[in-house]
Amino acid sequence: MIKKIIKHKVFQNFSFLTIGTAISQILSLLTVLKITKILLPDDYGLYTFIIAQGALLLTIADLGVQTIIVRAIAREPEKTKDLVINGILLRTLALILVSVIYIGYNYFLGNLTVLELSLVFLFSLISCFGKLFEIVYIGNQKMLPPSIINLIYGFLWFLLVFLLPVAWVSINTLIIVFLGTSVLKNFTFYFSLKYHNLLIGKVQNFWISSKNLIQESWPYFALTLVMLPYRKFSNNFLDINSTIEEVAFYNLSEKFIGPVSMILDIALIAIFPNLSALWISNIAKFKNVISEGFKYYMLLGILMSFLFTMFAYEILGFLFPPSYLPAVVICQLQVWFLLLSSVDSMIGTILGATNNEKKILQLGIVNSVISTPIIFYASKFGALGLSIAYLSTFSIFQFYIWFVFQKSVGIKIKDKVLMWGLALILFIISYFLVENVGLLIKIVISFVVVLVSLRIVVRKFSITI
Repeated sequence: MIKKIIKHKVFQNFSFLTIGTAISQILSLLTVLKITKILLPDDYGLYTFIIAQGALLLTIADLGVQTIIVRAIAREPEKTKDLVINGILLRTLALILVSVIYIGYNYFLGNLTVLELSLVFLFSLISCFGKLFEIVYIGNQKMLPPSIINLIYGFLWFLLVFLLPVAWVSINTLIIVFLGTSVLKNFTFYFSLKYHNLLIGKVQNFWISSKNLIQESWPYFALTLVMLPYRKFSNNFLDINSTIEEVAFYNLSEKFIGPVSMILDIALIAIFPNLSALWISNIAKFKNVISEGFKYYMLLGILMSFLFTMFAYEILGFLFPPSYLPAVVICQLQVWFLLLSSVDSMIGTILGATNNEKKILQLGIVNSVISTPIIFYASKFGALGLSIAYLSTFSIFQFYIWFVFQKSVGIKIKDKVLMWGLALILFIISYFLVENVGLLIKIVISFVVVLVSLRIVVRKFSITI
């Protein structure tokens, strides 16, 4: 069984991505440490705000086609070149339109200068190319090359930040250096794809190809739009209702929980093309994998969230300057929100693999209508208020999303009540009960909890690989 697991594509892809991205995350965290020792919280807040706004524009300009492209390449690799070339053109045109709208937003509600706006737009444009090159490997289930490339350029970014004289380190300089590194990475991805002969097939007429993409992707795009207020507007809400310093604390918390997010995201990335192909080739096996395997994905997220919350004060207090310590309690809440969000993403991945995009849209609309007003109001109380709102609203939403999910796919997830009960207990222990407990006692408690949790849940591993 172990040999079958090790040789399986999902396991290998997960391993390649995890190792490469784990090292990149460590380098990224060291880079953030360097930056936070130089920049004050308000400057760091502006720096991360510009990056976040660039990512926001790219998310909208994607038009929901990224997931469709991954799925299409996994099923029909001969369409790769057409999907990539026309996908880039389509996203670039959309990005121009979205940028014009954002200029209007910034004029009435924002505070970015012309130079800062230019950096936002450049970040979006450069990322537009790079992401589509990268997902070709994901669609072909070849995760080693992108892992190596990301690792190389993560190390280059790390070196550049540490080699820059302190007098040169400013918000604009950091972003310009980062963008230059990203351009080089994009060229590397392109030539790597050519070398591995993955850009195959003929490029079709742009309008016909784009029309086909949009027809398939519109539920994802509509979902993106309805999810924006509570998934992508956090920085904007804080910028409008609070201070740029609160933006710094919120973004630092997201950066610090990056390793947890990384592992859960990589698991989804590795799983999606495999599930998409499996749904077509062997539905019975697909259902067995989901029924048995979902709880192990949840267990992974629960234990990582628990351990992170237990030791957040010790780690952050050691790594960051005292002026950034208000981010600790935000991190502890955000990591549990990340768990809920990752479970929702797993459900979305399964629904996407089974062509249930409209159900994903339905779930997104319900969540957005309920959550957005609460989150917007909570942002008046800074990053902590925003984090409490996210965790509360997503906890309530789980009842509805699980009802729709199981009704749509007809798959019974084993031990789901056990997993949610375990998550609740470990959240209470790590967040409320051990705040004033010594480090040694925390280590003992954590060791016992992990062993007991594994003993309870991992009674039998019976997924058919």
